[in-house]
Amino acid sequence: MSNQTLSTLVAIYRRRNGPRIAAYLDYFRHELHSLDDAIRFACHGKEGKIHGHQHLVGKVKLEQARKELQRHADEITACKSFEELLTLVEDHTSSIDRFGVLAVYDTSLRLGAHLNLWPEVVYLHAGTKKGCKALGVAAKGGMVEMETLPEAVRALEPYQAEDFLCIFKDAFAGVGGKLKKCGPGSRSDC
Repeated sequence: MSNQTLSTLVAIYRRRNGPRIAAYLDYFRHELHSLDDAIRFACHGKEGKIHGHQHLVGKVKLEQARKELQRHADEITACKSFEELLTLVEDHTSSIDRFGVLAVYDTSLRLGAHLNLWPEVVYLHAGTKKGCKALGVAAKGGMVEMETLPEAVRALEPYQAEDFLCIFKDAFAGVGGKLKKCGPGSRSDC
């Protein structure tokens, strides 16, 4: 894919998805005044609507995650980086069936927004791995450094790059069809 085409897709992402994801994460950062509320909404979704990414996890498993994370609220508050927060969420939810990589990342991103802790790298799940592969970016392990991404994608924040790679993965691969809405404010699978 040419850099110009990729720049065009980044511009489309910024116009179409940028305000949505910013408003969604601002809700966690500015509207939720307690960590308890942030944990509840991070697990159960805004206004009680389960996020599209987590509908396969199910309400019972999401409730288990909420209870587990609320038991560790002091540890969450003590996190100094997004990576530390992600590791903590992963450690405390690893025994919950179906609460996988994407649920851990999305929950951590929401809690991170509340705590003003942001990713510095792009964390990978199935959708972002496909996006990286289609762009020829080596995606070994659970993350990629921003510097390894094409120049146009590096203009985004890491959490936006994660969203972008997932949303546009089929466009990168030359697969036709409608672009999916994805990310923390959507109802689609990623």
